[in-house]
Amino acid sequence: MSKRQVIVGQHTRSMPLRTITIVCRWCGNESTIESYPGRTPTLCSPECADAARKDHDRQRKAAQRANKPAPVSARGRKPIPRPQRFVLWPSQVERSLDRSIDRQLTAMKTKFDGRNLIATLKALLVEYLAVSVRWVILECIAREQHTLAERTEVVLTTIDDPEHKHNRWQRELEQLRSELAGNGKLNHAQRDQLWSLARTIEFAVVGRHGLSQDFEERLTGSQRATAERALIAALVRLEGLLVGAD
Repeated sequence: MSKRQVIVGQHTRSMPLRTITIVCRWCGNESTIESYPGRTPTLCSPECADAARKDHDRQRKAAQRANKPAPVSARGRKPIPRPQRFVLWPSQVERSLDRSIDRQLTAMKTKFDGRNLIATLKALLVEYLAVSVRWVILECIAREQHTLAERTEVVLTTIDDPEHKHNRWQRELEQLRSELAGNGKLNHAQRDQLWSLARTIEFAVVGRHGLSQDFEERLTGSQRATAERALIAALVRLEGLLVGAD
């Protein structure tokens, strides 16, 4: 068993080193290393330790940003808390979103994880279209009901526009997916791009949901019934357009 000289204050002592084989929790490689007595190391090299520390710091800062309360707007209105589940309307046609993005982002390390996140984001893009339709319908009924048919037609017919946010995000996701073929770990650039795009899409859905909730609170009973009928018809039509596009 090899030993290493360690200076403690004014004294020098020899510490025995043990030779062990571990599987590094960062790079996944099997390595034989020398270690002091005590808890078995989980990282094989200073480079892996530095990369793991930076990844931990990045996740910690991202979690802090995600949990940071929204600032009060200039109008003094209280911010709407971000919901854990969206319900577009509790009726015959109900669409809901279970937000698992936070968990996926913090656990994301491999290309396989990245492909799973992309699949979640593609589903979220459909929810973005649906919540946008809901927002338009509720705004029209709360403000200018005579524009309901015209604006509903516009929001449904423009989803094929290549410059529509939905389509631009869709192209970015397809490009990312093509870069994540096979196995292996995500590099920093891929992680940052996935993180940025996921938050952009998520916050867009949250924002549209908050706007539509504002208008929903203003509706009378009869207006709500009208909105429900319009929403059912529009969501059924949206689903048909998306199926046709596939």
